[in-house]
Amino acid sequence: MIKDVLHKTAGLALGAAAFATACLTPLPCQAQGRPAPAAEGHPLMWVVHGPQGTLYLLGSFHLLQPAAQWEDSRIDSALAAADHVWFELTGFDDQVQAVQAFQKYGYYAGPELSQHLDADTTKRLSDALTRHGMSLDKVQAFKPWAVAIVLADKTLADDGFDGGQGVDLTLYHKALAAGKDVEGFETMDFQMGLLAHVDDTDGLSLLKETLQDDDDGAAKMAELAQAWLHGDEPALVKDAVTEMKSDYPMLYKRVLLDRNLSWEPRIEDMARARGTSMVVVGAGHLIGPDGVVAHLRADGFTVDPVP
Repeated sequence: MIKDVLHKTAGLALGAAAFATACLTPLPCQAQGRPAPAAEGHPLMWVVHGPQGTLYLLGSFHLLQPAAQWEDSRIDSALAAADHVWFELTGFDDQVQAVQAFQKYGYYAGPELSQHLDADTTKRLSDALTRHGMSLDKVQAFKPWAVAIVLADKTLADDGFDGGQGVDLTLYHKALAAGKDVEGFETMDFQMGLLAHVDDTDGLSLLKETLQDDDDGAAKMAELAQAWLHGDEPALVKDAVTEMKSDYPMLYKRVLLDRNLSWEPRIEDMARARGTSMVVVGAGHLIGPDGVVAHLRADGFTVDPVP
């Protein structure tokens, strides 16, 4: 489950990575895991034909291994045609902003972390941090969700999953290089603040689940990445939407539903405008009954898969 929470918010994933690298790891670390086998993909993509223009919707995956071959002619053509390209986040590669946001929202004002944990969880956390080149004393000021994010990110990074290889950063830099009008729906401060009010009950649940997943978290992420790579919408809905809604309903509302609803007026404006626009956001935001695609169709737009 923590893989889903980590993957939903690009700012959290990339911000935690920046913070862990800058502040927690004593020596620069490189991914030591097994590279994913090369495989040509066909990610989920839709087109909205508006009254005066065209809007492309691409479901992204924020963390990928280098061998994932996800770019295809559909994506290249849409990016080339687009006048405007929108992402979840502005300033993807601003590590200073990422660290500042993490420090702002991820710290306890009260007792240190270990005072909120039972002895068994404390020992398991200490052991897990040690395996990843970190130590318990370095995270004593962190809230449980913040430790869970950092630990999950490190687990994935050790197996080669990297925000720098993700769809968002790749297309962000390509769009900038091509002189596109590039914008984001949210700031990194906003994204990091999404989990700022997670209560200790949910935060501790996330941390304990992260510790349980420490040995196989990367394998689970690889399964999710394969489902995304091959456009397996039912699998993605099950693993990235339905389970989150069932297990963590408040997080689901905050991380997925509320954000979808906040983006949709802007997205509908793009669909009605002249010219061509492209929206690149996490696939979980586009699929399922609360996804942007379903809401656009309910509002009368014709939304077709791009084959």
